[in-house]
Amino acid sequence: MKNIIFFMVLVLFFASCGSVSSKSEESAASSETKEVSGFSLNLEKADGGTFSFEDIRGKKHLVAAFWATWCEPCKQELKKLAGMYGDFSDSVEFVGISTDTEEMLDKVSEFAAEAALPFPILVDPSGNTVGSMIPGGDSVPYMMVVDKNGVVVSRHSGYNPGDEEALRRELETLVSR
Repeated sequence: MKNIIFFMVLVLFFASCGSVSSKSEESAASSETKEVSGFSLNLEKADGGTFSFEDIRGKKHLVAAFWATWCEPCKQELKKLAGMYGDFSDSVEFVGISTDTEEMLDKVSEFAAEAALPFPILVDPSGNTVGSMIPGGDSVPYMMVVDKNGVVVSRHSGYNPGDEEALRRELETLVSR
């Protein structure tokens, strides 16, 4: 009996690991009451200085795109976000958060410069912040949309060409509230 229960738990565990979706998971956005969240983000910028969500809390929404230099879909997504940046920069802050190790920080800055990314690129060489925000610790590309009160309104895992159009609609709705 114990073996059967163990086997069932194991099957459920592996089944849940494989259920990653590129669609947004509407969580807090669908709740009727909005409250200020304890969402926090405070990381170093690749080009110096720091970024803190507290600096924009109450003023701007946030799109946080987690990526790595070895991840081609991540790079495609960041380039598409760069194209959207000008349309939303008054009300939405975009940040790219690298999951690369400290040894790769030169490549992070190099890609950001080559791609002319207009938003801050943040780094987390220790992996502590990223590991606590992404399910699985480092599965990229991964994106969070956070409203200006700090409520995570959606999460997106993976990237397929065209996903940016759904994100555009999501941001238009968020900004219009």
